[in-house]
Amino acid sequence: MDAAAAKDNYNPFALPSDEEVFRMRDEEKKRRALEREAARKLPVWKKTVRGKPIAGSARLKTTTILDGGGGGEEEEKNKKPVSKVVRQTRDLVAEARSAVANERRQEKENMADFIAKKREMFLVQMSLDTKREEISKLEEKARTKEEALKKSEQMLEEDAIRFDTFLKENDKKAHEAIKRAEKETRLKTDKVQEIKRLNQQIQMVSSDMSKHKEALEDCLKYKDFLDGLTPESWFEQQRAIKRQRQEKRRAERVRRNKERREKRQAEALLAARSSQEEEAAAATSDEATTTTTTTTTATTRTTTTTTTNKKKTPKKPQQPRKISSAEGARKAAAAVAIDPLESEDLESSGDELPMYFAQPQQLLDIFTQLEEQNLFLIQSSQETEQALEELKQNFEATKRDMDGKTKLLKENIDDLEAQIAAEEHKAHQLRSRLHARAGETQGRQEKMLVQLHEKVKDVYQRCGFDVASHPSTLFMLSELEAKLENLLEQIESMPEDYILKEEKDKEKKRRERKRAEQQALQDAQQEERNRKSIARSLQAPKKRTGRPIMFRSPPLRKTVKHKKQDETKEDEDELKYLT
Repeated sequence: MDAAAAKDNYNPFALPSDEEVFRMRDEEKKRRALEREAARKLPVWKKTVRGKPIAGSARLKTTTILDGGGGGEEEEKNKKPVSKVVRQTRDLVAEARSAVANERRQEKENMADFIAKKREMFLVQMSLDTKREEISKLEEKARTKEEALKKSEQMLEEDAIRFDTFLKENDKKAHEAIKRAEKETRLKTDKVQEIKRLNQQIQMVSSDMSKHKEALEDCLKYKDFLDGLTPESWFEQQRAIKRQRQEKRRAERVRRNKERREKRQAEALLAARSSQEEEAAAATSDEATTTTTTTTTATTRTTTTTTTNKKKTPKKPQQPRKISSAEGARKAAAAVAIDPLESEDLESSGDELPMYFAQPQQLLDIFTQLEEQNLFLIQSSQETEQALEELKQNFEATKRDMDGKTKLLKENIDDLEAQIAAEEHKAHQLRSRLHARAGETQGRQEKMLVQLHEKVKDVYQRCGFDVASHPSTLFMLSELEAKLENLLEQIESMPEDYILKEEKDKEKKRRERKRAEQQALQDAQQEERNRKSIARSLQAPKKRTGRPIMFRSPPLRKTVKHKKQDETKEDEDELKYLT
């Protein structure tokens, strides 16, 4: 039973551990790298095109490699050294095969187990092939990624180098810009300092100029004052002296101009004579040449005509040449001669006239002289001042008299007004007595009219009208009505929002005033009640004696209705009369 279970659980494949699998994969990588290196070193004519190996061929190749055979001519040619790991792997595989063969020889398997194991072997082999392909794909991807990473690293290094160069250039430019900015800043500060210094100098010069200008203005004022005091004869004398100097300078200038003019005329005459002599010599030489040509060419008429033409042609311009030279001499002489003496104007040297005052005593002498001359004017001015003072005193006295008279007249007017008021008061009392005697009803009406008049007058005065003229009631009512109409028109022209706002404010004030009045009335009533309660509390209690009084019905009260009706009728009549 145990042998059968062991036979069923027996696994003919002894899978290596993970370390061995990874070691075999590393060995496979190294082998493939060596193959690629060897294929890369092969010459072109020995290289062949390889496709994807078939799983069976790959497996066969693996087994042959593991077995150590199947190298063929390539192995003999290349003669690559087999590594120690490969040899160990081969030994392990050989031992595994021998063990499997021994086990197979020892134990006989049935067909179903054999097929199942073969199937397991196929599946394991297929999974191995799939894993190898995936590993190769992953290795290829890793290699491509490594190459891409290397390229990216190289690009990053190049970018870093370029960035470093850019930073260096930028730093260099920044340093240069900083140096240039510092230089420009220094230049700017120097210029600013220079400008400040120049501005200070300008201010100093301008202040000096203003001082000198003020001094010059003062000196000019003093000069004008002194010129005003200088006698006119002195100015005329100085002008005459200045005119003599100008005449002398003009005579000297005219003399020099005359000499220069005579010299120019002589030079012009000499130039004219020399030009005439040159023209005469040129004319004689032309005549000699023409005579020689006529003697040599007298054989034919044509030549004679040409020679005569030649003689005529040079002789024609001789006269105008002589004329032009003479005219030029005359024009030069005339130009030199046109310089009349009268055209010379008097020129000033620019010097100011000397001042009359050389010593301070001269000014004092002139002041004393002017004071002596003005004594009469001073006396007349003093007399005028005295007359003016007398007129002022007379005016003040007259004004005081007029003020007294005016005050007296005003007092008389006030007394008369007081007397008129007293008489009016007496008349009013007499009128009131007369109305009182007329009857009780008429007296009441008069009283009501007077009250109405007082109320209307109060309203009339509060509206801003003048009550000094004692207007009548109807006049005041008409004025109030006109005032109300005017105010209503103004209200109609005002905006509605403003009117509503004012109405609300007025209504609010009225309510507050009414509330305050009611509160004051309530406070007064409460105070009265408190006072009465305090008084009752202070009184001695009443002691009732005897039998209490029985309640009886109250007596009837008589009411006079006709009096109230009469009063209402009178009120209605008054209202009708007033309306």
